[in-house]
Amino acid sequence: MEFKQELETGTFKMVGTTETTLKIKDVAGKCRLVKTDNGVKVELAYTGPNASKYLQYVEKHREELTKYLMNPDEADLYEWLETSHQTAETLKKHEKEKLILYVNFDPDTHKMLTGIADENITLKLGSPLMEVNINEITRDEFKLSIYNMLLLADEIAVMMGNHDLRKMANIQIVKTYLSEIYDKFHDSAN
Repeated sequence: MEFKQELETGTFKMVGTTETTLKIKDVAGKCRLVKTDNGVKVELAYTGPNASKYLQYVEKHREELTKYLMNPDEADLYEWLETSHQTAETLKKHEKEKLILYVNFDPDTHKMLTGIADENITLKLGSPLMEVNINEITRDEFKLSIYNMLLLADEIAVMMGNHDLRKMANIQIVKTYLSEIYDKFHDSAN
């Protein structure tokens, strides 16, 4: 919310709102799946502030919320789709493109970003798959981050039907990330 202070009284007067957009993770936390004769449906179990906004979100995104709640292991995929402004339909448009897993590592800041890129190393499809500072996490946490990133990349590749990208999301690459980035550049290694 935005306020301005009244000169005469010193009180605040609301002049606008900076509306926050709801995220699937937040809304899903306030929902539950209910069995019906036709299967399951998402039901909002929230009556607090902005309940009407949550209800509108549920109505608009019922299918995604159902999948999200039924498949908690795919939660990262639905969150990535949301932040990347992608849908299963828009991903299908990239089925035949030559896409790669892109890694950007800055040896000065020790920040690493991964994403899906084309052959010209142009980041595609919106948000990154992973962003970490290797000095802020342990080797095991880094390894888990890589596994999670590869699982997410694989789910995206499957959803878009891109076999080349799916080959890139090979679990063997974890060893390469560990030896070529973490072990070489982590502060404890220097």
